[in-house]
Amino acid sequence: MRGLSLPSVGGRPAIVARVLADLSGPEQACLEFAWQALLAGSIPIGAVVADADGTVIGSGRNAVYGQAELPAISSSLLAHAEINALIGLAVGRSYPECRLVTSFEPCQMCTGALWMARVGALTYLGADPVNGTSWILESARYVGHRPVGVTGPRADESGRLASGLVVAYHLRHRPAGRYIGACRKVCPDLVAVGATLIEAGIFELAAGREPWAAAAPALLAAVERAG
Repeated sequence: MRGLSLPSVGGRPAIVARVLADLSGPEQACLEFAWQALLAGSIPIGAVVADADGTVIGSGRNAVYGQAELPAISSSLLAHAEINALIGLAVGRSYPECRLVTSFEPCQMCTGALWMARVGALTYLGADPVNGTSWILESARYVGHRPVGVTGPRADESGRLASGLVVAYHLRHRPAGRYIGACRKVCPDLVAVGATLIEAGIFELAAGREPWAAAAPALLAAVERAG
């Protein structure tokens, strides 16, 4: 994956080696893009489009807040990671053999964008118990003659970390907001994961511009402790 340095397992705690061994290259990549979004001050979600061989042909991160590298949408409520991963796909062809891989379950806008971009499958790591709408891609009424395969969420540390990153962001920036309020009602365990990540120093790591390879061990260990 050109221009992307994935975490190295050399000398890392056993949990990092185990988690990375269970993740595909595109899944690892979307976690790193999520971390890059957090370093840029935006919501930590990352996404890539991978072909049948697992080669990344499109990538993006959330850029609702601040600026992102071009080509991408930035400083807009529409600047979701999935949109930015899909935006560079060529018009005039279909991608039934390709897969959108994202760190967090897509919202209704992004599931619609996936279908409109004619991508054949979706994989997401972390569940979004509030705004996630991957289920709509399993509705025959919605996808009609062009079905989309859906995989996710992951029940292991990588899935909980992917969700916990987003919850931690909202706990820090909007603790009394509607999203956290809804999470407390429908998935209090996920709120606990987000709080544990904050206690583990996620925002200090981000402020220090730590690369994902350096931040991942502490964050994964925190998720493991949170259960």
